[in-house]
Amino acid sequence: SPPEDYTPAGSEAALPAPGCFGVGQAGDLNIYTTGTPGAKAIIVCPEVFGWGGRLKGICDTLAGEGYFVVMPDFHRGTTAAGQPDFGAWVNQYTWESHIKNDFQNVFDFLSSQGATDIGAMGFCWGVWALSKASSEGFGLKCGVGPHPSTRLEGMMGGDEAAMMAKLHMPVLLLPAGDDPDNVKPGGAVAESVIAKGGASEPFPEMKHGWVSRGALSDAAVKRDVEGAITKAIDFFKKHM
Repeated sequence: SPPEDYTPAGSEAALPAPGCFGVGQAGDLNIYTTGTPGAKAIIVCPEVFGWGGRLKGICDTLAGEGYFVVMPDFHRGTTAAGQPDFGAWVNQYTWESHIKNDFQNVFDFLSSQGATDIGAMGFCWGVWALSKASSEGFGLKCGVGPHPSTRLEGMMGGDEAAMMAKLHMPVLLLPAGDDPDNVKPGGAVAESVIAKGGASEPFPEMKHGWVSRGALSDAAVKRDVEGAITKAIDFFKKHM
């Protein structure tokens, strides 16, 4: 797990979009890339606080395991911080308005870089994004989701249970103690994930957001951040 004063090893650039699919402008999606392009790639889907916290360092850690890693800025430089109405903000970036097109552009980019096996790791909102992508037919090999917020599907007018039932890949959920019961073992979302070859492995002492933003000065947080990243890497190696 990268330290608090970590200097990212990757680079930021606007994704060259071959077409804007009727939404926004070509090239309006910024991406952080790290690692060497190759057959195996991971899309990192951030939380609602953008690229803050340790996300770039986690991308670099995954790249160190041999993956080409791309983290899109799905929310176009905005974050949930200070938003007076979270629901209104999050619904500016729906599957149909932005995220579907973004996934297509990222898949096209990764394919152009030689990727044939593509996985995803999401944090909070990002777990909704990778789950939605799989349920809508994107060919992800597997997904990993610390502190998952798949319930956002309901906030966007969809059905969380129906979305999770349509997964086409194994997903490893890593819920915190204060995450919803349905993403923990015995819950409906966890059961859907298990049925597709995945698992739910809770970290009961942790709070939502700990992997990307928890204080590493707390020994328990440091232990469980490292534990979560290890589980994620093992899961990717098993399924990609």
